Amino acid sequence: MKKKLLLFGLGICLLFTACSGKNAAENTKQQEEKTDDKQETKPEKEEEKEEKEETDFPEEAGVELTKAPEVSFVDYSKNITDEKTGTLLLSVTENCPVVSIPENEAAAEKINMAFDQKHSEAQAYIEEDTELAKNAYEGLSEEERKDWSGYGYGATYKMVYASTRILSIEAQNYQWQGTPHPNTWTSSYCFDASTGKLLSLSDIFTDKAEAGKIVEEHILKKITEDPYKDGLMEDYESFVPDVLTEDVFYLNDKGLVVICNPYILTTYAAGIIEIEVPYDALKDVMNEKYILD
Repeated sequence: MKKKLLLFGLGICLLFTACSGKNAAENTKQQEEKTDDKQETKPEKEEEKEEKEETDFPEEAGVELTKAPEVSFVDYSKNITDEKTGTLLLSVTENCPVVSIPENEAAAEKINMAFDQKHSEAQAYIEEDTELAKNAYEGLSEEERKDWSGYGYGATYKMVYASTRILSIEAQNYQWQGTPHPNTWTSSYCFDASTGKLLSLSDIFTDKAEAGKIVEEHILKKITEDPYKDGLMEDYESFVPDVLTEDVFYLNDKGLVVICNPYILTTYAAGIIEIEVPYDALKDVMNEKYILD
């Protein structure tokens, strides 16, 4: 009897020991899982912090100017000919703005760097068009070569507005490769004259969506009147929201100017259309810093 009781007691002890071991293992596992959760959560918080630090930049301080920026232009126009035959391959019409702001040389340097970059990018297009022209000429018969006049490339800048607060520059571009008419388009660059910053739509609008609707109304009004109404593309209304992009707007003393290039809403014959939206129409959705009237 004593022997049976002893064996029974030993069994109970072993059972408790096993349960304790199991509970300890489970507690250890739970502790490890909690530790892992903390380790996984920590990087997420660090990422959120880093993201906030990346996007939460203070507004760039500018220099209050008493004189508007001055703009001159360097002419890079040239004719590119074949080295062996002297045949004209590409006629290039190009200039590059040089901005002077004596009261803020840092801002002027920033603007000039932007246009230097554009000039460098243009050289790649010029080289490509030259090679295309050379290949096209070599593929012509002797009779066809008599009518050859070369290809054309153009990027011509002009200042459209300058004040102590805003500098707006427009670029008229074309590319001709023997087609019935050249491919032409206009782009624009609007700078904060006090900082040299190239302005985006987010900089000038406090509500881009609502501003877009106002701009669309003015575009529709302009193109549905003479002399543009007869040159409207099919289903043009569907593409009105596509007109206003980052490289086709600028500011002047009257308001926002939006450039509508051919084949978006109108035919080539209608030309390049500029739509002016008065500041009064945009005052509720526009950064007051850039309302110039």
